[in-house]
Amino acid sequence: MLAAEPLIRARLEPMPGIAGGVHGMAELDMQSVAGKRLPALFVACDGYRVLDDKSPGAVKIATRWLVVVAVRQVADVVGGTDARAAASDLAAEVMARLYRWQPSPEYQPMLPAAAPRPEYASGVLLMPLAFETSQIIERSTS
Repeated sequence: MLAAEPLIRARLEPMPGIAGGVHGMAELDMQSVAGKRLPALFVACDGYRVLDDKSPGAVKIATRWLVVVAVRQVADVVGGTDARAAASDLAAEVMARLYRWQPSPEYQPMLPAAAPRPEYASGVLLMPLAFETSQIIERSTS
């Protein structure tokens, strides 16, 4: 279920404009990006849902992945206009790289999903993008 994370990170690492790199993220919050060089991307698993459990030998699940575009722009700290502008092209590039991309043969292509709201504080914007990829997990016979 979690094996897609390093594949997603590798897919995003060659993106231009990501001076801070691509990191894993345990939680979507400002503390997770504190002290990191920005702009950066953060990849996190955000749970799963069961798509089909009718087969006695397998279950089909969809795992939701977040890719958080993190930028810092302090020119318009109160309104956040510059931070949103800085995140815009990066978010579009993440969407273009992951939309319908298949991490590996055991996963279905990634599809966009509803994402949490962005967070903004003191010039730092966390813009989450969400994707789901499904897979079939077979029951263990041992």
